[in-house]
Parts: sequence; C-alpha cells; structure tokens
Amino acid sequence: MLDDVLRRVLTRVDGARCVVLAGRDGMVVASAARDGGPSPELIAASIVDLFRKAGATFREEGLGAPAELAIGGGDGHVVLREVTPEYLIAAALGSARGLGRARFELRRAAAALEPELV
Repeated sequence: MLDDVLRRVLTRVDGARCVVLAGRDGMVVASAARDGGPSPELIAASIVDLFRKAGATFREEGLGAPAELAIGGGDGHVVLREVTPEYLIAAALGSARGLGRARFELRRAAAALEPELV
C-alpha cells in the first residue's frame, strides 16, 4: 500500500523524480524513483533535518509547527509534508513546473498514508 501511494504521486506530478516516505530520524520507510532520480536516502536525510530546523524556528517565533516545506534551486525543487508527527513525505522535482500539483498530491498521499502509520 505504501509503495502504491508513492508511485501514484510519482506518476501524477509533472517532473517528479523521487518520492520518499521517511521517519523523523531521516530513515527511508518507502520510496519510488525514476531512473536517474536522486537518492531517496539522501533526500530523506537532508530534507528531514531541514524540516526539523524550520520547525524549531517556527515554534520560536510563535508560528506553530509547520505542515509543509518547499525548497528549490536552479536544478530542482523538493516539497515536504508531514504525514504524522513521526513520518514525512517528500517529492523531489526536476523543475518548478509541478510544484502546485506536488503540494496537492502530497496532501492526498499524506491523508491516505496516515491510517497505515498510526
């Protein structure tokens, strides 16, 4: 079931190269990637750490806990969404073209995965 949900995001988001479900410790639980896509392990470890740091900043500034984080550069973007307090889902994109769709599909995927992870 986990793999199916991740593959669905990968196929529905234009430019998606990798989708990862990870624990808050940065360990990969499940992933789906296109040939030549980035390493799921690297995406999980680095983006989970970034989400943790962003969360600390949000809380320090009284903004509550973040539910989503997007970061991008010239060669791609990553969108991260909280599934449960222990799990996060991320999609690595080759361009900004699919950002809106990625955010939508990650919300849908998080809702589908949550019952399996609690």
